[in-house]
Amino acid sequence: MGLLDTLSRQGSPHTKSAGVPAAGLLPTLGATISATGLQISQATAISVSTVYACVMTRAKDVARCRPRLLLEGSPKADPVMDHPVARLLKRPNWVQTWLEFVVQMQVAFLLRQNAYAAILRNGGGEPVALIPINPDAVTVLEAADGSIFYQANRVGLFQMAALRGMPLAIPAEDMFHLRGLTFNMLVGASTIGLARDSIGVAMGLEQQAARFMANGARPSGVLQTAKKISDDTAKRLRDQWESFRTGLQNVGRTAVLEDGLEWKPMQLSSVDLQFIEQRKASVEDIARWWGVPLYKLNVANELRGLKLDEAEQSYVNTTIMPDLDAWEQKFIQAFDLDRDDLVVNFDERRLLRASESTRINNQRLKVMSGLATQNECRAEEGLSPVEGGDVLLRPVNLAASGSDMTGTAPDGAGRPPSGQLPDPGAAN
Repeated sequence: MGLLDTLSRQGSPHTKSAGVPAAGLLPTLGATISATGLQISQATAISVSTVYACVMTRAKDVARCRPRLLLEGSPKADPVMDHPVARLLKRPNWVQTWLEFVVQMQVAFLLRQNAYAAILRNGGGEPVALIPINPDAVTVLEAADGSIFYQANRVGLFQMAALRGMPLAIPAEDMFHLRGLTFNMLVGASTIGLARDSIGVAMGLEQQAARFMANGARPSGVLQTAKKISDDTAKRLRDQWESFRTGLQNVGRTAVLEDGLEWKPMQLSSVDLQFIEQRKASVEDIARWWGVPLYKLNVANELRGLKLDEAEQSYVNTTIMPDLDAWEQKFIQAFDLDRDDLVVNFDERRLLRASESTRINNQRLKVMSGLATQNECRAEEGLSPVEGGDVLLRPVNLAASGSDMTGTAPDGAGRPPSGQLPDPGAAN
């Protein structure tokens, strides 16, 4: 059965289709060749330590932000629990936890700028599971009437079983598609495709360093002489020298060399030092592609002169919040939550959790200022509520002029009727 027949079964009897690579104007399957001659794919790119660190740092930080389904405008402390999407936010499918699901989707999003999950529904049309699909296995199909379909190659027996009830070309309403930078509205432009040369350089430098170690690292020095010596003599001198200079007990001892032998230490050349600098520059280059600050990658001395709280706030604001906004808006769009005035909110406060002393002072100020109750602050610290802790306290110096402590002005704004003395206990 042909592709047109497949699309016709979805209700588009007069359609023409064109495959759009899911990698975003780059080949759907296989690797992209970099200028170094190395092939860049998801598997090879993630093998670069800097790429892995950047992608996993962002993916795990996004996964740590707990999602909640809220009625628009309602407090974050009152999530909606009796909705199919609310259940998905706790258990997206029968295999993965929410953290595992988000990490897989976010890694695909960061590498390919496309993350796909098929939406499984029950007989009533309610979503019951999200099945992630590798973006390299997905091709976006466009129909003449503007309809969009996703041709997903089933990879593995599990995916074949999980998607057995779905057509080969999955309609857009049954696909959760998280996309990033795009040039055609339909698919994101692959990050590892755009950054293929930067990743290729990093891969080349790592392979060069590995081959250097495999072929024998540079010796610390050589014993040289102008005389011609036999192999047996050379072996004897080498063994004597190594036994003399190795070990803590030989530190600081004086060596006596025979037959005109001279010790010549070997140092790193300017080429070796440049190679080291190239590897450092490669880390900075790749970090720019994913917007991850260098201190997050454990680069030495990058925290010097920085205030960690401010650096973390900047990282969350500029790197993580756009990811969270993309997830929140995609949930609203994919499940039509705006029709019921519902929104999905990812709680980023765990990423900005301050030290204990700072948190206690902040909670104290919130209670004293009337911004939060004692039990709300205790809940943020994971503590059980206390009796009477749900009362919102009001600072006495915030009462309106001429009013009593309740904030409600009596007749005459606190002035007693003519001919009567004022109540000594009343505010004036």
